[in-house]
Amino acid sequence: MKNSEDLGNIISLSKIGQKIFEIKGKYHPNLIANLSREAYDLYVIRMSICDQLLEQLDKKGITVEKIEDFIKNKMKESKEQLDKAKDEMESELIQLTIKEWKDFYKYMK
Repeated sequence: MKNSEDLGNIISLSKIGQKIFEIKGKYHPNLIANLSREAYDLYVIRMSICDQLLEQLDKKGITVEKIEDFIKNKMKESKEQLDKAKDEMESELIQLTIKEWKDFYKYMK
């Protein structure tokens, strides 16, 4: 039974990695400079999330459950930052960050 659980974990982690590279592949490096402010903000948030998740995937002994816990923790941290936001623009960026973390979490379910 352990081998099938390990295989399932490997497949799930592989799908997470594929999703990350799919997101990263949506942005052509030569076109990033031409994005609107809103689109650029979204790009920066998505790249940050992808980079953080890739870092987690590289850790020894990582499991899907640990990735889910990492995402939940990031959403919690972002919500705490939202409570401390000083202006509307900062609030909007944090809300967008929370939404992107939630979207990735939903993808995993």
